[in-house]
Amino acid sequence: MKFLKQFIIAAVASCVLAAGALAFEPQKNNDPKPPPKDTKQVPSQPKNPPPPRDNGNKGGNDNKRGKP
Repeated sequence: MKFLKQFIIAAVASCVLAAGALAFEPQKNNDPKPPPKDTKQVPSQPKNPPPPRDNGNKGGNDNKRGKP
């Protein structure tokens, strides 16, 4: 039991040290950002209106799932 406790403490300590070492590593992407691109005007094409809806068939759910 003593060995297990020491092993767990050692594992946690090594993880903490590794995380600390990674946190203080210098950043690799210190390059300046590229300048923003010019905005382009894209002409939008006119859309055709949708066809009229057929509201004649309202349907209904009379619990006829799968029945003819």
